Amino acid sequence: DSKSVLLCNEDCAENDSDDSHDSVSTTDTTNNITSDPCNVNTLLDNDWRRPVTLFYTNYSGFDDTLIQWSGWYRLYLQGKSAQIPESDWCWSFMSCGGYTALLLGGSHPRPQDGIVTREIYGTYVYSNDSRQCNSYRSNPIQVKACPGNYYVYRLVKPAASIPMPTYCAATFTDPCTNYTPLDQPWRATNTTGLKISDRYFNWTGWYRLLYYGMSVRMPESCVNQSRCGTDVALWLNGSHPQIEDGIVTRGVCGRSGSDCCYYSSTPIRVKACPGNYYVYEFVKPNVCDAAYCADVNTATLNTAHTNTTNNITSDPCSIYRVLDNDWRRPESRFYTYYSGFDDTLVEWSGWYRLNLQGKIAQIAESDWCWSFMSCGGYTALLLGGSHPRPQDGIVTREIYGTYVYSNDSRQCNSYRSNPIQVKACPGNYYVYRLVKPAASIPMPTYCAVAIETPSYDPCNNYTFLDQPWRAINETGGSNCDRNLHWNGWYRLLYYGTSVGIPDSCVNQSGCGTDVALWLNDSHPQIKDGIVTRAVCGRSGSDCCYYKSSPIRVKACPKNYYVYEFVRPFMCNAAYCAGNVIVIYIPEICHQEITKINFKDPCNNYTALDQPWRATNVTGLWISDSFFNWNGWYRLLYYGMSVRMPESCVNQSRCGTDVALWLNGSHPQIEDGIVTRGVCGSSAGDCCDYRSTPVRVKACPGNYYVYEFVKPNLLGAAYCAACDKAVRILKKIFAFYDPLSTADTANNMTYDPCSIFSVLDNDWRRPVSDFYTNYSYFDDTLVEWSGWYRLYLQGKSAQIPESDQCWSWRMFCGGYTALLLGGSHPQPQDGIVTREIFGTYFSSFHSSQCNSYRSKPIQVKACLGNYYVYRLVKPPVSLPIPTYCAGKVCCFLFFINNGCTADVVSILW
Repeated sequence: DSKSVLLCNEDCAENDSDDSHDSVSTTDTTNNITSDPCNVNTLLDNDWRRPVTLFYTNYSGFDDTLIQWSGWYRLYLQGKSAQIPESDWCWSFMSCGGYTALLLGGSHPRPQDGIVTREIYGTYVYSNDSRQCNSYRSNPIQVKACPGNYYVYRLVKPAASIPMPTYCAATFTDPCTNYTPLDQPWRATNTTGLKISDRYFNWTGWYRLLYYGMSVRMPESCVNQSRCGTDVALWLNGSHPQIEDGIVTRGVCGRSGSDCCYYSSTPIRVKACPGNYYVYEFVKPNVCDAAYCADVNTATLNTAHTNTTNNITSDPCSIYRVLDNDWRRPESRFYTYYSGFDDTLVEWSGWYRLNLQGKIAQIAESDWCWSFMSCGGYTALLLGGSHPRPQDGIVTREIYGTYVYSNDSRQCNSYRSNPIQVKACPGNYYVYRLVKPAASIPMPTYCAVAIETPSYDPCNNYTFLDQPWRAINETGGSNCDRNLHWNGWYRLLYYGTSVGIPDSCVNQSGCGTDVALWLNDSHPQIKDGIVTRAVCGRSGSDCCYYKSSPIRVKACPKNYYVYEFVRPFMCNAAYCAGNVIVIYIPEICHQEITKINFKDPCNNYTALDQPWRATNVTGLWISDSFFNWNGWYRLLYYGMSVRMPESCVNQSRCGTDVALWLNGSHPQIEDGIVTRGVCGSSAGDCCDYRSTPVRVKACPGNYYVYEFVKPNLLGAAYCAACDKAVRILKKIFAFYDPLSTADTANNMTYDPCSIFSVLDNDWRRPVSDFYTNYSYFDDTLVEWSGWYRLYLQGKSAQIPESDQCWSWRMFCGGYTALLLGGSHPQPQDGIVTREIFGTYFSSFHSSQCNSYRSKPIQVKACLGNYYVYRLVKPPVSLPIPTYCAGKVCCFLFFINNGCTADVVSILW
């Protein structure tokens, strides 16, 4: 492993410390060159040599000690001329495709210098300490500057004592005439209270710093923490260059505590320009919550204001530009970071029409604001007022900006930007004369929302939502509507009684959740059609402390409402049900209700035969929250119909941690579809966990169907009460081997190498679940028929053999990974039968690789170096099994046996 590599290399370095200088001086640097290397060289264009930071990712596996270097080389990156960066380019966690990044120890020569020799230094990749930039000293190389502003290098094999070294390459036009003005006053050294991160900005090219139009530059001395609109304020570790210096590279530092350069970020290039200003080639910092500073004390020059006069000679509804940026769609940043877009960097000109993925959109109005809202940048810009009507002509509207990291609804108008003009056009769309937002606003972006009119009447096409826990008086729950996949329109019921969302303040911790969501406006009338309403949640005495995503509402004949619910911005928030509208749905309404394309679930369900759900199964950790539930399900146990338990089930049963049982009796056939609560036991409390309720129906034939949904907690699964079925099956299994049912008869009249089905599922690729959760594919739910050839992303694959199993959570899309028990056959072997073994999901012990025995399958080797398999349904006794698919290749790795390398096979 990597630790063994480092220890091994350190041991070798200690043993050879006396002659360490000799090991670096073996390069042949004689100048016996008979031709000009500027004319005779080899092109080296490897994009992986580009320097990157590995603070959040792992290094790649390239190694220049494995290359046979010979002669001179010219570097490129994607066809553009490049050069080896100089050692002052070093930054924390730097890599160029391998473990150690190799940089030039000194400046590049000038053409008149001819061929020179330069040291090569290597960086220690996993370190914050800037002193590690010259951790290693490699073999020196020769360099020459060539006419045409490029360099050639006589590259040699790096010192073998350096772990996986690679030469870096970086592209280095006049930036003084080709830059982006960066007028973002929040970068000022006196700005506090913001949390902007330059890591989310898409840096490309060169930038000139401005402060309200005045030219400024980066500070050259230490800046205190929590300045410059961020946490880690980045300053230039070195003086600015003179014009005659050309382009120079400077370090970038950020303070922590008393250490002014605790954070050594990615170096940047700087150039002094005629006119007394500087340009910077900014790049993504290698730490989060860091931003480049602007020293307001260096402001020098002012520029003119934008002209917004109304000199329009054509109809803007006919002449406009389409603005279709999907990142302008409003999103919540409660759980994620904002993106790095900024409309102050756009050169706005004329009129614009908004689209979202080709669909008509508009700027969201200010009542659309919700907590933690972002539209691609740090500040979301909304329209201050309603949109005009066509007869209103061109109107002017204020633009307000929201403070992204705030729960407080009063922050929806935190900023006031420059006003814009708006016009309503025939065809039900708007055009906007967008202007550059106020520079004082941190990273503002105009929001866009698509307001689509459905092609159907939602009063006739909706889903019933009968979940009594949504009632106002239901307290103590922790239901979360953010976990539900809302799709379309919904009608609220309470035990069959039609209800609506409350349109006045609801107390906290009601409606079966923590933040009870209510409608912050009155319900519409039928004549109003579809309207948009704000949604609020209470905290303390503020009834609208939380502002969730707005929803659309419509009033329907027969005195009920339908709602287009969307995911709230936070968890432990749910829509309330109150305001009883109809006392009872009478029988005469049934004919109308049947118009809602509603199939009988007793005839349209998925059979769920997964014996690990039995109440007596322990030792597994399966979670139903990873399953893509869709529609209705009937529970089976080895083919026998069973149902959910109606009483408490102990923890760590049913193949999971929290065993879910039905909190209420099953219905009778005459009851139709009912809703029942779902509970899970913990610490002696049978209903300590309250999961999302499910709908249940009793069917003719003495069985039940359930509309299962994702539980609202991890490590939970629906139980199957199988006591009676187990007693019956024990008698059956005394005379029956459930693994002997595979049809292995060779009654075929065709060659399976010629007639087969292609199976290309990338999720079948073996991976380790040490840091991730398993997926929820299940091959017992597949109707297997005939022969199959395996692929992975279009490349031929095969079922891995059981000796390729590894310890700890190997899986191939399900809970149990199925591997071939034995070697693959040769073509001359014809059709053979092989056992199939399954791995125990959560174990370090390699003996668990053959924990389960599945049904055997048939295999045949085909001409063309591939295999075909007669796959069969695995036994349902295996928890969520899936056949693996992989390809075998080799790689070099080091083991702790005296610095030697062995070749091993692995699965990709």
